[in-house]
Amino acid sequence: MSLEALVHPEWLAAAAALWLAAALAVALARSAARRRAHRLLGPRAAPAPLAGDAALLLALGVALAALLGPRAGERQILVPARGLDVVLLLDVSRSMDARDVAPSRLGRARRAAQALLAGLAPGDRAALAAFAGRGVLLSPLTPDRVALAELLAGLDSELVRPRGSDLGAGVTSALGAFEAGSERPRAIFVLSDGEDPARRSDLGAAAALRAEVRVHAAAIGSDAGGPIPDHGVPLRDDAGEIVTTRRDAARLARLANATGGELFAADAWGEIDVAGALAALHRDLAAAPAGQALRRVPGVAAAPLAAAAFAILALEGISLRRAGRARGRARLRLAALARSALRRRGRRAATGAGLAAAAALLVGAAPDAGELDLEAQAHAARELARGEAPPAGEVERLEARLRERPRDPELLIRLGVARQERGQSSEAARAFTAAALLARDPALAALAYYDLGVARLEAGRLAEARDAFFDALALAPGDREARFNLEWALRALAAAPPPPDAAPPPRSERPPEPARAEPDASGDDGAPHPGAAPGPSAEELQRWLERVDDDLGHALRSAAREPRGARREPGPQW
Repeated sequence: MSLEALVHPEWLAAAAALWLAAALAVALARSAARRRAHRLLGPRAAPAPLAGDAALLLALGVALAALLGPRAGERQILVPARGLDVVLLLDVSRSMDARDVAPSRLGRARRAAQALLAGLAPGDRAALAAFAGRGVLLSPLTPDRVALAELLAGLDSELVRPRGSDLGAGVTSALGAFEAGSERPRAIFVLSDGEDPARRSDLGAAAALRAEVRVHAAAIGSDAGGPIPDHGVPLRDDAGEIVTTRRDAARLARLANATGGELFAADAWGEIDVAGALAALHRDLAAAPAGQALRRVPGVAAAPLAAAAFAILALEGISLRRAGRARGRARLRLAALARSALRRRGRRAATGAGLAAAAALLVGAAPDAGELDLEAQAHAARELARGEAPPAGEVERLEARLRERPRDPELLIRLGVARQERGQSSEAARAFTAAALLARDPALAALAYYDLGVARLEAGRLAEARDAFFDALALAPGDREARFNLEWALRALAAAPPPPDAAPPPRSERPPEPARAEPDASGDDGAPHPGAAPGPSAEELQRWLERVDDDLGHALRSAAREPRGARREPGPQW
C-alpha cells in the first residue's frame, strides 16, 4: 500500500513506533512474570499463555491501521445542488516560460484557465491560486468569474519566490480556499508542466484526500522540451550547460489518480480538452433527486478495522473472565484459611492483614490458576495462620536473613509483621515503608502499604494511616479491606477536633468588576454624532472608484509576497 492511499500518512511512523514499544513492553513483562513465577513456585511453574498477549498486540495493530485511514474506493452522499467549488492552481515556476508551445507554457495555461472559467455553471464558485517554490492563494471562492479572468492576466514567473516548483505546496495552499463545513463538491484543477528538478515526493495527495478534494491536472508543454529564456538567452545551470525543460505528465497523473481525478495532456499546440475537463469537474454533480446532487468522496475503511479490533478485545475479555473465575475460586479457598487468623484477635491486626494478603499474593502471582498446586498453598496458608504470636527469635532470624538480602520486599513485610506482634510499632512501620518502596510488583507494594496503614491505625496516627490506605488502593483498587479501613480512618479524622493552632480558611474576595469600554468619538453604537459632517454619497464613491487605475500585477505581487525569514531550499530554481 502506497502512502498516498492513506488519509493520514504522516502518522505512520508514530503508529509503527507505538506498536513496537507495546510489543517490547509485553516481552519485558512476560520475562519478569516468568522470573517471579520461578521464584515463588519453583521450576514447575508453567509460562503464561501467549494467546492473550498476541491478541492484545493484534488488536492494537488493527486499531492503529484504522487510525491511519486506509482508502477503500468511493462513497456517495446526497448534498444540496448548489454548484461546484473549484480552485484553479497555476504553475508560475520559471520552467513555465519555456516556448516549446507558443507563446509559452504559462500563456497556454492562462488561456486554458480562462476557458474553464467561462465554461463553469451559474451556481459554481471558483478561486485562483499559484505556486512555484511555495504556494499562494490569490483569491477566495467567488462566483465573479470575470474578476478572476482579469487576475489571470497578471500571472507571470516573477510572481512567486523562490522560483522552483513545489507542487505539494501549491495543492496545500489551494486547499485553504475551501470552507470547512461546506457540503458542496470541491475540486482543484492544476495547470502545470509537472517538472520538478528537486524530485519532491510529496505531491499534496494526502492533504487533498483528508479534505475530500478531487484533483484534476492539465500537463502543459511537450515531451521534447525546450530551453528556458533568461533575459534573451537560454538559462544555464551551475555547470554552464543549457537547461532543457520537459513536461513530466507522470507526476501529474500520479497526483490525479491518487485523488480520483483525471489528467488532460496538452497537444502539440498547447491546447487541452476543455469540454472533457469541465465534464470531469462536474462529474460529482451526477443526476439525483430534485434540488440535490450526488457527491462522490473517497471512502475510508476505518470503521471495519475498528470493529475488528473491538471484536478481538471482546474475545480476549471472554477468555480472561473464564480464567478469572477459576482464580477467584482458588482465592476464596485460601482467603477462608487466612481470615481465621483475624477472628482469633477480634480486630484487623497487622498479622492477620499480612496473612490474608500473603495468601492472595501466592495465587495472584501465578500465571494460571488451573496450573497451581492448591493443596500446597493451602498448607502454607495454614502454617502462616497457626499460632497467636511469632516464635521466639523470629524477629532476630528475619533481621539476619535481611542482612543477606537487604532489598527483599517480602522479607521486609514479614519482619514488619513480626515487629508489630512484638509491639514495636515504629520499627514495623519503617519495615513496611521500605518494602513498599522496594517492591516492583504492584500487588506486593499494595500489601506493604496496607500493613503500614494497619500499623499506623494501631498507633493512633489516623492521618498517616489514611495516606497509607490511599497508596494501597491506588495500586490495588479492588481491595475491599483497604477501602473499609480507609473509610473508617476518614470518618475518625472528620470526627476528631481540629488542632488548636489551625488557621481559619481564607475568605474569598469579591472579584473586581470588569472595566467598561469608553465610547469612541462616533458614539456608543458607531453612529456619527449629530454635528458631524456628512460623508460622500454612493454615487460619488462609485465615480471615484471608476477613476482609479487597477494595477493587477502590483496587487498580485502584494498578495504573493514572500514572508520574512522564509527559508529557501538549495537546488535548481526553475
